[in-house]
Amino acid sequence: MNCILALLIGAALLGAPSDSTDTVYIDDATPLVKAEFRNLARMLAISPGYVPTSGNDFELITSGKHYGELLYNDFRGAQNLIELELFLFGQDDDGAEARDILFERIKEGVEVRYTHDNFGNFFDNIFDGRKVFTGYYTNLAKGGFNMRNFAKWWRMDPTFTSPGNRNHRKINIIDKKVAYTGGMNITEGSISGWGDAHLRITGPAVQCLRSILLLNWNDLATRKSEIEKLDINLGGSPVPGGKILQVVPDGADQPAYMAEDAMVWVLDHAREYVWFETPYFLPTRSLTNALKRAAGRGVDVRVIIPTDSDLPALDPAFRSCLEECVKGGVNIMYRRPPFNHSKTFLCDDYLTCVGSTNLDKLSLKRLYEVNVYIYDQETALQRKAYLIDAQEGATPVDQAMFDTWDGSERFKQFIFGFASPWL
Repeated sequence: MNCILALLIGAALLGAPSDSTDTVYIDDATPLVKAEFRNLARMLAISPGYVPTSGNDFELITSGKHYGELLYNDFRGAQNLIELELFLFGQDDDGAEARDILFERIKEGVEVRYTHDNFGNFFDNIFDGRKVFTGYYTNLAKGGFNMRNFAKWWRMDPTFTSPGNRNHRKINIIDKKVAYTGGMNITEGSISGWGDAHLRITGPAVQCLRSILLLNWNDLATRKSEIEKLDINLGGSPVPGGKILQVVPDGADQPAYMAEDAMVWVLDHAREYVWFETPYFLPTRSLTNALKRAAGRGVDVRVIIPTDSDLPALDPAFRSCLEECVKGGVNIMYRRPPFNHSKTFLCDDYLTCVGSTNLDKLSLKRLYEVNVYIYDQETALQRKAYLIDAQEGATPVDQAMFDTWDGSERFKQFIFGFASPWL
């Protein structure tokens, strides 16, 4: 009887709620957002943690090498906690370098948490020709990583109508004070290969990002005692100064997919221009119509895409929507190599969005994503100059190009049309 009682008490203790609760206060900076964009900020604030915050500082990173330098330096300076929620942690030289730095930090007493998407890492390594049954990710756990698996690699959705329930977010947080997010994973492609766009953030927005990271971390906990709560409360009036950032996630853990709604809103309210850059262009019907509506009323709508993607087998799918958009007045261009993985858009010299969401149906309607909306003229003008440079030497997508498409190309695009909901 005493043994049974002891077991019951032990089970209760293991299942007890965690005492680890952080309470943070942030100011809602919506009143500081330019009037023309204030309704967008309100629309995106579907949770207290997703309001615009002022007092932030950030660096917009476009070089993978620089990203690696900054990130690894912050890893080495960590005192207590490093949190990673990454679509890909590469089984390659750059992944190994990050791994070894993190192993050293673990030996020094720093806790490293990693929300791992088995499915994404498994198939990425297959596509890149690496051996995937080497125990690489198991060895991360053996080396001290506190790992929680977002989805087993073999687990698909209940039906094959929705196989995209994957975590595509890229969030790194160091000591709850410094955060990284955007398009960059920890892989050779992100750090040593292609171009991309990523943010290093300090300020109140870090807490907003951490609240998103903890959603999945807590959801994957096997015991209530493993849950770490973060309560975000709205404080007083916003204090002018710093940059205004709004961090907004997408995914099945949210009440709505907001990235597509934000893009449509921006296209419908833009006065002068909206410029996108994306590695994969296969927009939803709603977004396609919004692109054409904006172009039709005289807004300068541009979409900058790579000449060739890193998924060449799927390139016919990414070409299948070009003709309709171009005939609808959208200016689409193939940027010069190398491949660029950036997912950003820019509107009217004020709004800049940097995130993980591609302009394709999979990102917009299936994957777990996160995007940062920057309400700042200086940042927008700097990004505009960058995108003007990116268009130098670009190849226009126009009728002359469509005239070169033969029957084989048209057939491939038609076939891929059936698979478009998964792309």
